[in-house]
Amino acid sequence: MATNFKRGLQARGVPLEGGSGARYTGWWGVTSRFVDYDHGADGNSGIEPTSAYLNLQTAINASVIGDVIYIRNRDQDITATDPEAILPASTTNWSVAETQTHLSIIGASNVSHIPTAETMTSVILKGHATANTTAVMDWRGAFGLLENLGFHRGASTAGGLVALTGNSTSLRALGTTIANCLFRLSNHAVGSLYNLDNWWVTVYGCVFHDCRVGIEFHGSASTVRRNSIIGCTFRNQTATSVDTNILLNGSSTQDVYIADCDFTTTAPNYSGGSNVYIRATNTATGLIVRCSFPTDTAEGTSGITNNGIDMLDCHQLDATANSEAFGKT
Repeated sequence: MATNFKRGLQARGVPLEGGSGARYTGWWGVTSRFVDYDHGADGNSGIEPTSAYLNLQTAINASVIGDVIYIRNRDQDITATDPEAILPASTTNWSVAETQTHLSIIGASNVSHIPTAETMTSVILKGHATANTTAVMDWRGAFGLLENLGFHRGASTAGGLVALTGNSTSLRALGTTIANCLFRLSNHAVGSLYNLDNWWVTVYGCVFHDCRVGIEFHGSASTVRRNSIIGCTFRNQTATSVDTNILLNGSSTQDVYIADCDFTTTAPNYSGGSNVYIRATNTATGLIVRCSFPTDTAEGTSGITNNGIDMLDCHQLDATANSEAFGKT
């Protein structure tokens, strides 16, 4: 069956049910839906690659618990230096409702089977050209998955690139995983990946490129617990664009786990900012392990605020390794 979707679908293990007019189904028989910004149409069924939707929000609105949405990369202008971006259909950016739990949105480019590859950026979601005060993607469903996608702010003026929006009484986006994604050029005061009040969030293999605040775990009236950041790269090529790579901003942060992350050689230097790699605004517990820093980060130095988290087997430019706990007397 001819399709504009490439081998990324096969690599993600989407089973094809037999017979003419074949259908794709996801895990436990839930529906797989397809989005093709260049070749799709919102009047299509959306459940076959050859009958893909045009717009991502159309696929999201049609989805129920457990569905999987695959987004094809744009047709590329080979004279352009950046991947061609996918834009919202209206001035409202994309959103996932609280009732849409266990939803997966996966970039299905021809390279999406390569874990943590730079070419994961070939499926780019970009905020609307009209200034918008919401995040590019507002996610409120628990146990979701965002994978193999890039996010660019466009003209958005606030809210970050992806907002996992809980509140003090409902965790909402509890247990969400963000894997192999790019967050690019966010100049917002909140994190480009902004997690509000949700526990058990995992950020894996993501790249944060020149973001004023990379990741923010924020608790509005509660602790932020058991969130993990693993195998991520914080790339500060323009130091004056970056304030803080990881901001732990709850009333307290408990059991945070930051492992195998790379903080690149240009130190944050945002005008009037905190200018640190990792900052905790209140008491925090957890572990920073096997991370690489360009400067000495021990004992609440300029690299990391004095916050009570244990730091083990980290490597830095002016010390081969540091295995001492910091922030503790």
